[in-house]
Amino acid sequence: MVLVLKITLHDSSHELRFKLEGRLSGPWVRELQQCWQTAASTVRDRRTVLDLGEVDFVDPEGQSLLAEMHRGGVRLLATTPLIESLVEEVCGDSCCGSVEEKRAHSHDAFRRNATHRLDSRAL
Repeated sequence: MVLVLKITLHDSSHELRFKLEGRLSGPWVRELQQCWQTAASTVRDRRTVLDLGEVDFVDPEGQSLLAEMHRGGVRLLATTPLIESLVEEVCGDSCCGSVEEKRAHSHDAFRRNATHRLDSRAL
């Protein structure tokens, strides 16, 4: 079984975003660290975001890197309860990511869709 991590960079004028998919473990931790250190020289005054929405596992070495990135000013985003809990533990608080923002957004989208379905049935 091959454990893979996909790292996608989204580079815009206001933000550098690393989107991770898979497992942050083993050699992939060093790969992410190298990507982050290389990209850090181009960030300047833009924010850096690490999107962990598609990550399903982080080993202890990966947790250490997340803590290092957080201390370095990287914003950590999580959406699943497991990774949300890990991010809160790594950061030492619950305000290092926008977990609540994503939940509120998802809830609003669900409510809009549910309202739309109800309206459609009324027709």
